[in-house]
Amino acid sequence: MLFPAEALDAEICKLRGLLQMLHEDQPDMMDDVFEFHVTSLITHAAPDQHARIRAAARAMMGEILRQPVRPRPQTPDIRLMPDVLVPAM
Repeated sequence: MLFPAEALDAEICKLRGLLQMLHEDQPDMMDDVFEFHVTSLITHAAPDQHARIRAAARAMMGEILRQPVRPRPQTPDIRLMPDVLVPAM
């Protein structure tokens, strides 16, 4: 089954979200996930779309890798509704 162009664009957007999460949580998994999903998209796309998918995916990966990783606290914040518990000043 071949995806239409609109579906490919939607799948590329989903891949962006997944890679952004991995960039912060599991950066060592990014390359494998990227290769798997790009290959999957290419196998479900018409041959004339392959170059566009690869170019968009490479540009997206570069953009994500240039983003800073937010520091994560060493201890988890397990408070319920922490914004409500902060006193107003």
